[in-house]
Amino acid sequence: MTVMNAKLQPVEDGTLRAQITRQLHAMITGGHFAPGERLTETALANQLHVSRAPLREAIRELVDRGVLISQPYKGLFVRSVSVTDLRELYSMRTELEQFAFRLAWDKRTPEACADLQRRYDALIAVHAQNDQAMAIELETNFHSWIYDVSGHSLLQSHWQRLVPLVQIYLSLHHRMHGAQGEFGHMTTEYLKIATGDDLAAMQVHIGEHMKQGLDMVIAAVPEA
Repeated sequence: MTVMNAKLQPVEDGTLRAQITRQLHAMITGGHFAPGERLTETALANQLHVSRAPLREAIRELVDRGVLISQPYKGLFVRSVSVTDLRELYSMRTELEQFAFRLAWDKRTPEACADLQRRYDALIAVHAQNDQAMAIELETNFHSWIYDVSGHSLLQSHWQRLVPLVQIYLSLHHRMHGAQGEFGHMTTEYLKIATGDDLAAMQVHIGEHMKQGLDMVIAAVPEA
């Protein structure tokens, strides 16, 4: 379902592909294009005031990221999510994040902890602006912290491959429940434990944090 009062803005001269990619991605994660929604190049080009060439480059990039799906003879669609997708994402994210904390626990320098605090502050501040796309971008950045600290390149690449689905999942979560309330409590608790001295408590919190979000989002998926 499209949010009807959301409008794409004309793109100015410059790096058209990057600007188009950024706008389309923001519209998807902002919930203005829903999972499974069909998009057309003609409508997108008209709204953005761009030619087909840079638009197709941007679409190709988003298809490569896994945000859009291009189906021969059927068209272009926003990636949809199923209950199975969500359960697999939950299990994979939980394992990866717990592993990342075990790997990086002794690498958490004061500077690294200060960096997590900055990411947290930016995330909390953007909620007052009611900008869902930016909130999802910053929430992804917040959870990317432990992968950055780990210094483990293969782990980081696995996380980056999950990010498009994570952001669609977050979009569903925000559309259903907003970003306040329990979100704020759990994120604050995450920050506190992540910069504390109890790795076991962090492992437990990750499982609880992920499971709570999963249960809330599954209700938004039609097949549930």
